[in-house]
Amino acid sequence: METYTDITNNEYSVEELLDMVSDWQDPHPLPIIKEYDGFNVVRDDLLDYGSKIRFLDCLVRDLPHKEIVFGSSPANGYAQISVPYVCNKYDKKFVVFMAKRNMENLHPYQKRGMDLGGIYNWVNMGMLSVTQSRARKYYEEKPDERFLLPIGLEHPKVIGSIIKVCRKLDENSFSDIWVVGSSGTISRGLQLAFPNKNVNVVSVGHKLNEREIGRAKIYTTNYKFDKEVRPEDEPPFPSAPTYDAKGWAVMRKYGKDNSLFWNVGY
Repeated sequence: METYTDITNNEYSVEELLDMVSDWQDPHPLPIIKEYDGFNVVRDDLLDYGSKIRFLDCLVRDLPHKEIVFGSSPANGYAQISVPYVCNKYDKKFVVFMAKRNMENLHPYQKRGMDLGGIYNWVNMGMLSVTQSRARKYYEEKPDERFLLPIGLEHPKVIGSIIKVCRKLDENSFSDIWVVGSSGTISRGLQLAFPNKNVNVVSVGHKLNEREIGRAKIYTTNYKFDKEVRPEDEPPFPSAPTYDAKGWAVMRKYGKDNSLFWNVGY
């Protein structure tokens, strides 16, 4: 039986993870699956704010903290859209620490995050390790009022929510699963939700370690992290051009008929 090991090396069974979210139901409609070129596609771009507004909902709902702090988002990261959306729902602040850039050259996702009320703290020489350190120091000033989200928004309740949502899908309707991975959070939830299905991850972020990979098969893309897909590689549906969209061409080359592609956002 597969288990989940979190970032602090605590191990949980699927039953324990589901028990954490037993009183929660996904407030959004079931994932919509549409067929393109013989592949099944989860169209969570239709949520407008990405799949993680489903998967974060229970965690943010249950947190007693007033502020949700994050220091692991690049300029093109989708968390800065998903997290403030959920924070607004539960009357919490979203505070993010991010590498400083020309304010006239903000990424569209940064602008969306600001429009959603995200409080941005710009960090000079903002490598990931530096923004994470600044976020942690801010959290440690008032740990009773602030909650620090880890990279990938990884938390046992998030994994439990992924399992609970995914188990409502008909696993007999697809052959295997494809997802783009930066931190691997959604991939690990999918592995636990569908233990009899092969999960394939197209890596687009930092190099995934053994824990983050789980039992997934890893593929890489020729695109650099912040580069958008070329028109010839674009999927036939709205997809985040520096994230999910990069997985489409890889799956078309290596995937099986009737594979399931999880499109997180656009």
